[in-house]
Amino acid sequence: METPEGPSDAELIARVRNGDLEAYGELFGRHHHAAERMARQLVPAGDADDLASDAFAKVLDALRGGGGPDISFRAYLLTTVRRVHVDRIRSGKKVQTTDDIAAYEREPETFDDPTVTGFESGAAAKAFASLPERWQAVLWHTEVEGEKPAAIAPLLGLTANGVSALAYRAREGLRQAYLQQHLADVAGDRCRWTTERLGAYVRGGLTKRENRNVREHLDDCAKCTAVYLELVEVNSALPALLAPALLGTAGLGYLAAASGTKIGLAGVFVTLWRKATENSTRTAVGAGAVVVVAVAAVIAAMALTGNETPPAAIDKPSVSQPTKPPANPPTVPPVKPTQPPPVKPTTAPTTAPTTAPTTAPTTQPTTPTPTTSTPTPTPTTPVLDEGLLTISIPPAKRISGGGSAPAAAAAGMSFVITIKTPTGNQEPVVIGLKYGKALAWPLSGNPRGWTCDKAAGTCTATNSAKPEPMTVSFTNPTGGTNPDRTFTVSAKTGRFYDDDSRTLEAPARTDENLLKILNGPADNDVHHRVLTVAPGLDRTAVTLKISYGSSLQWPFMKNPAGWKCSPTTKTCTSLTPLKPVPLPAVFPVPEGGSASARTFTVSATAGLVSDTDSETLPGVRNDESLLQILTPSPHDDPNPFVYNRFLQVNGVTNRRVTLDISWGKNMSFLNALDHGWTCSRSTDVRRATCWTDSYRKPFNSEWSAWPGKGSTNTVTVYARVGGRQDTDSVQIPPASGSR
Repeated sequence: METPEGPSDAELIARVRNGDLEAYGELFGRHHHAAERMARQLVPAGDADDLASDAFAKVLDALRGGGGPDISFRAYLLTTVRRVHVDRIRSGKKVQTTDDIAAYEREPETFDDPTVTGFESGAAAKAFASLPERWQAVLWHTEVEGEKPAAIAPLLGLTANGVSALAYRAREGLRQAYLQQHLADVAGDRCRWTTERLGAYVRGGLTKRENRNVREHLDDCAKCTAVYLELVEVNSALPALLAPALLGTAGLGYLAAASGTKIGLAGVFVTLWRKATENSTRTAVGAGAVVVVAVAAVIAAMALTGNETPPAAIDKPSVSQPTKPPANPPTVPPVKPTQPPPVKPTTAPTTAPTTAPTTAPTTQPTTPTPTTSTPTPTPTTPVLDEGLLTISIPPAKRISGGGSAPAAAAAGMSFVITIKTPTGNQEPVVIGLKYGKALAWPLSGNPRGWTCDKAAGTCTATNSAKPEPMTVSFTNPTGGTNPDRTFTVSAKTGRFYDDDSRTLEAPARTDENLLKILNGPADNDVHHRVLTVAPGLDRTAVTLKISYGSSLQWPFMKNPAGWKCSPTTKTCTSLTPLKPVPLPAVFPVPEGGSASARTFTVSATAGLVSDTDSETLPGVRNDESLLQILTPSPHDDPNPFVYNRFLQVNGVTNRRVTLDISWGKNMSFLNALDHGWTCSRSTDVRRATCWTDSYRKPFNSEWSAWPGKGSTNTVTVYARVGGRQDTDSVQIPPASGSR
């Protein structure tokens, strides 16, 4: 889905109210051209820039004071241009008077009738003012300015499709509000019944019986006919209705300048008369002036109307054009009616006529011409039926033992789509499903009574007269924006259509299946662990935060594949959040410490879903076969004048080995010069530590000793290699007397 570039007008307005003048500069850049175009309808071209600048200054003062528009900046600005111009005229009256205000407004060729002006400021203005400002803004830009949805999208902070959908609903809202303005003046129940249905009548949305009743009433009621004609213009000529309602008579000039069209008085009346005769309203045409005044202001810009087909998940039925007659229609000779044969009388008349006709008939009998009935065409105008489609949440289900189970399961949310077709409907019933990127196709196979096409995103009912309710289940989203978590259902059958949408909530929650800590390959020297994060459909980021006790160290290499890790913040961020790759962790075996000192914790966050897991690592383990203290034979003794003992570490090659050596008071540890070994000792303590980073052969320790036994003549060696340890002891001299 494409997103609009830059902040919307509403966001810029909010920033201006907070003191951000740069935001007002951006609003100025967006709307200055339109303000100048409006100003040129009121003042000479040389003064237009000055008038537009004064209007911008007025709007800025209003915004700083907490007033002004919240969304519809363009319409508010153009209205301000007109008001500033009127204020200038009023202030100038103190030194100059004039009877011709049109000389100041410099209107193009327009028809400035007070009755029309009253109409513009009456029902149309009230109906427009009653709409939400967001609807006012989209109507102004689409209908009056004639801008494309893609150009309006940045101003409203929507996508182009979103602008089209909003414009459709705003136009429908304006029609309904316009009718409400007239309902207050309706006197009789019959007029009220008709007026309430005029909106559907204009769009072809009534039944045949209702259509006939409305037509019969319009033929007899001039007042309702005038309302009907006005509503036709609301339905087809919004630009010429809205611009004068907000901008006065200068609005038509503004429209003409924007479109390059010149609106003349003659064109107004020609179009008005054609419209009146096309609607076949005898009473309205007879009422002449009433209807002309009512619709003159809005007929003038019929050429500026646009398409009203609403956007939806499936195509709406298109409006069919009337079929033109063939160029050479076949001629059918009239069929003469068959006359019955004369019946002979059974008896002769008894008397003859006394007189003969004195004159012959002046005209001959005519043969009756057969009449051909034209079938009434089936309406094809799309009709919005708000009752056609319903999206509801199924009620909670009763469970055994009492109580009820919620309709929303832990893994997803269910909805029921109900289609209520017209009585006796035989047209195909089709629904379309569209959903945001945080959701997925909600059906498994074909629901009862429906045939679905996942690729097309549509389902067709097998029973058009009474479609089965359809249950759809969406997996709970784990993040994303509201559009990402929104699904839309569109339904159509024949010319009737409806659409509805729902947004699924995505509250922060814990998912025990999000993070797993798995054991890696077995190793005596280190603890291998693998951190895995479950894949997801709607993630923009996956982050792991690691904490660990004092006996552990940072467990990740500098640049692990698929991750970006920082030992400073103790976090790792996935480079592939939709499907994170496994992250290996390597902890050296802790040599000691409490359980908390040997514990590490990993917290995973993916959108609004999180999970935390931890593990306490074992310390160094005992291995009785690791260390041996060997006495050399006389043949292998490197120094017969001292006691030599070889400290051998079994099963280790080219590894780091550490030996902690302690001895009794009758002994002395002599300097050792074994290549590759380093020893550290203190002269006042009978203890030394010797180590090598690449063990290749046993360490030869040399001792001098005085005769004795017990602890005073005992050497104790503690050996550590990776995650293994072993302790062994020997007495020097030995009890047997050998060296």
